[in-house]
Amino acid sequence: MKNVRVFFAKTGTLRFVSHLDMNRFFTRILRKSGLPIWYTEGFNPHPYLTFALPLSLGFESQYEILDFRLVDDTVTFETVEEKLTVVLPEYIKIIRVDEPVMKVGKITSAGFEIAFSEEKIATEFFDYLNSGNVVIEKKTKKGEIKVDEVSSKIEEKKINGSKVSFILPAGNDNINPSLIVASYNEREGKQINVSYTRTAVYGESRKLFV
Repeated sequence: MKNVRVFFAKTGTLRFVSHLDMNRFFTRILRKSGLPIWYTEGFNPHPYLTFALPLSLGFESQYEILDFRLVDDTVTFETVEEKLTVVLPEYIKIIRVDEPVMKVGKITSAGFEIAFSEEKIATEFFDYLNSGNVVIEKKTKKGEIKVDEVSSKIEEKKINGSKVSFILPAGNDNINPSLIVASYNEREGKQINVSYTRTAVYGESRKLFV
């Protein structure tokens, strides 16, 4: 048995594919690749796939992580990459294939980039991030609305033209960047259109998740 971790980018129209559909999509891709995938046992055998930190609908990503197993441990990671590349669509690009190192439960944060239609709006939003008063509303598992001031949780803020990037908590203490944009819209009485890209996933001590 061989554990495999695939790092890939997901862009274009695939940002509109839900996490559940991505699971189904990769199940078909793995079958089509001809790789000796390990299947679960029982009445309905299927490849056991694990996505680290599933991506929100509408987000592109430069750092997605997929884990699965092979029944033949002689298959190289290079072979896995080659076979997957042949059958994957243009909007998914393999970054690398390797052995899992960190546990998914150790994910602590993620990097994001938000693209705005104008530099002026990006600058105003960047100023909002640095205002010390970024209040978001999150729905709890019980369906209740929790109000939270999150300025101190938004780290490594940067602006580059019409794009703003930062790092947010992820995993157990997850903050979705769309909640921050919604908070800005409400304060300004606007409805700005933006695009989201997840740029990285980190483990403890801000180490890139591998």
